[in-house]
Amino acid sequence: MRRNRSAIWRGREGFRKGHSYVTLVNDLGRSRVLYVAEERKQSSLDGFWPMLSAEQWPRSKRWRWICGTRNVASTQAHLPGAESKIVFDKFHVAKHLSEAVDQVRRREHKTLKAAGDDRLSGTRYDWLRNRAAMEPADRRQFDVLRQSGLKTARAWALKETAMALYHYIYERPARKHFRWWWNWAQRSRLEPIKRVARMLKRRFET
Repeated sequence: MRRNRSAIWRGREGFRKGHSYVTLVNDLGRSRVLYVAEERKQSSLDGFWPMLSAEQWPRSKRWRWICGTRNVASTQAHLPGAESKIVFDKFHVAKHLSEAVDQVRRREHKTLKAAGDDRLSGTRYDWLRNRAAMEPADRRQFDVLRQSGLKTARAWALKETAMALYHYIYERPARKHFRWWWNWAQRSRLEPIKRVARMLKRRFET
């Protein structure tokens, strides 16, 4: 029985110094690279679809899912039923949320330090680490911070709660959880978190 195919596209750092990128299309089921193009624009991925022959094209309808962070418009324009197959992987969602937490931490640390409060000094990686992997003493110290009224603690709680979405199996409760989380994020008064929440909402409704 032939397995349903899945693919992933992503914008990645290029081969030259600086902010240069390439677009990669990988067949995750067979662990092979299907396509490479310069940049990470829509036109970069547009060049992939004509490579599918008339014989291969029907097979693409059996692709179970397509995972990526960019070039959604290209996939929607070329792949039948793309809306029900595009997914955004946990790694990149966690990355965006972790960056937002760090932005909140840096801003709050600057304000606290000016007032003589060093509670956030040296804690950058504590907010980004897996709490379960911490040493007991480190976990106890971190728990004091995360249970405080710090903005950073609230941002961290929003990040952790957002990632709980990946524990859901069924669509309806997952959507309910996301709507609840999105409303909380929008009321949080934490602009870095709100910005990621708006991005996720756009993708969630794609």
